[in-house]
Amino acid sequence: MPLSRRHFARLAGTAALAGPPSFAQSTSLTAQQVVDRIQKSAGVPWQPQSLDTFKAGDPSTPVTGIATTAMATMDVLTRASKDKANLVITLEPTFFGRVDAPLAGDPVYTAKQEFIRKNGLVIWRFTDHWRARKPDPFATGLADVLGWTKHQVGDDVFRYDVPPLTLAALANDLAKRLNARAGIRVVGDPQTSVRRIALLPGVTALAAALKSLPECDVLLAGETREWESVEYAQDTVASGQKKGMILLGRVMSQEPGMKVCAAWLKSLIPEAPVRWIPAGDPYWRPA
Repeated sequence: MPLSRRHFARLAGTAALAGPPSFAQSTSLTAQQVVDRIQKSAGVPWQPQSLDTFKAGDPSTPVTGIATTAMATMDVLTRASKDKANLVITLEPTFFGRVDAPLAGDPVYTAKQEFIRKNGLVIWRFTDHWRARKPDPFATGLADVLGWTKHQVGDDVFRYDVPPLTLAALANDLAKRLNARAGIRVVGDPQTSVRRIALLPGVTALAAALKSLPECDVLLAGETREWESVEYAQDTVASGQKKGMILLGRVMSQEPGMKVCAAWLKSLIPEAPVRWIPAGDPYWRPA
């Protein structure tokens, strides 16, 4: 259903909540200079063909602060602007598609662009090269948020032997630690006792599930096709094996990795304040 003029005005007018851009405390660094420094220090070869490019705003804008996030939603952009963090570094697209293609005439797209313009924000995507870093920042970040770092199995940042607990207790603990509202979904018997966990944040391919589930009690993943890894996990449980699978959602599973990114940037860009702004669980659960 098309947005009414009132709803469009409300979305675009959210800029008023954040207030006008203020560069009174700007650093001498521009957004482009911050990105140049990131490219030189990324720790992986920089690829000329990449999604890691500016998506909105003027790269010559002086930086007042930096915010990292898994997804630059309107809520995240509003909070960043209130905090005078005018450079937003996002893992996922800002404009609803893999390559952030323009949506000509769409009122939501237009309102978001207008908000960015009015508040002097610059949006830069950091996905291809951040994902390529070793050790994997998403697995290590998720393990840290869950308090599992000490339970890592050897040098494998994707395997953790936690104190035994039921699958239900694990899911409840995850929901609490990640501040999940409704996005977590579970496959398996709630009373199954589990210990070894495989962390597969982000998008889980079937090949990863085929490799990991036989070696672990639970797959803790972001998102996957229901007719691939989810069906495989269901059939594994139906065969009598005491296994489980927990899906956190793509963004929620990757948020801790962008918290790691913020910590890294604090030492790399000491001239500007850096903070992590989680996008949060996008879902709610019906009564």
